[in-house]
Amino acid sequence: MFGSFFGLPIHALVVHGSVVLVPLAALLGIVIVYPPWRMRLRWPLVAATALATVTVYVARESGKVFKEALGDQLKDNAAGKVVDRHEQLADQLWIWLLVFLAVTVIAAFVFPRLTNPLAGGGAAIIVAALAVVVIVMVGLTGHQGSKAVWNPDGSIDYSGG
Repeated sequence: MFGSFFGLPIHALVVHGSVVLVPLAALLGIVIVYPPWRMRLRWPLVAATALATVTVYVARESGKVFKEALGDQLKDNAAGKVVDRHEQLADQLWIWLLVFLAVTVIAAFVFPRLTNPLAGGGAAIIVAALAVVVIVMVGLTGHQGSKAVWNPDGSIDYSGG
């Protein structure tokens, strides 16, 4: 199911969705700190985070299939080590994204009930802080994935100089 699509690894196709949707959801999580937008954006935040979570799930599962398909090509070499690190970061991203999703759902229900502006602001800051963590994790994960494909041993200088 997560192997290939028209001869291409699904992982290579779906990671682009993760790279777009996770930061989009996180951006909504950051702007929710602004009180006038909080109520209006709470459900779009939940929807975007849920969609991003599904995309990351498919990316992780297809990545496992892709890694298995590459098999011996990744054993005892620089690419294998980078792919292993990429997989570890993806697992961490997955956990942080699940936490972010849970907190956004809770926040969407709680925001309307918080009559104290400090409480609403505090809850929004928690959402925003998790959003920053998720952005960092998707960046680190994507960087390792790109490194695995384009420069696993760091020997190529792409600066054009």
